Amino acid sequence: MSIKLSYPDGRITLIHPPPPEDDLNTHLLYTHPHILKYLPFWTPENQSLQSVTAKRAARTLDSDHFRQFAIYRINSHHNNEVAASSGPQLPEFLGTIGFVYIQRHFDSSELGIILQPDAHRAGYAAEAIYLLLDHGFTLMEAGGLGFNRVIFTTAAMNTPMRGWLERALEATQESTQREAWKTATGEYIDAVVYSILRREWVGGVKGKLAERVDRAIAKSKRGADATL
Repeated sequence: MSIKLSYPDGRITLIHPPPPEDDLNTHLLYTHPHILKYLPFWTPENQSLQSVTAKRAARTLDSDHFRQFAIYRINSHHNNEVAASSGPQLPEFLGTIGFVYIQRHFDSSELGIILQPDAHRAGYAAEAIYLLLDHGFTLMEAGGLGFNRVIFTTAAMNTPMRGWLERALEATQESTQREAWKTATGEYIDAVVYSILRREWVGGVKGKLAERVDRAIAKSKRGADATL
């Protein structure tokens, strides 16, 4: 089943399942030095093009436990944000986002996102996470996944992501997993787990995150208008 998620007048579209044509772009993103800094157990070897392709194919088939999306910048906004270039304008691949390790018995899942470094601090992550959380927390009879609980796991030293989860999402830190991850160099590092519940999402977090997304879209539009 194909799924497309987008925000009203938004700048991105989430597409499930991720198209195979972007396996190379995904591989290049997953092996970017900035990404490897915060996911130090990843290496260019274990995130090879072959492994990325195999993982995408396997997770697409196992939709009961994984729901992966590709993130694309919508053409109209992209064309306004940067100088027009020659050649056909195509959606720009910004990254991946998805629910992993879905536990239907408990109506819970983990959410992970990997975004192009040049798209950081521009509100794209907020927009993508808003779209996916809203899809996740929407009841199944209304077309969503019906989750009650969503967690985020990140490296303890990933202060940018932790700060965003605490400020923008008002997520609760549940635990510190001591020396849970082994890096490519053999060092053990701590991971931290945050969570958000459906009642928190509908009780105020959704509205606050929507305001943050609206501000980012408006700022982008003002910048585009200034260049016209």
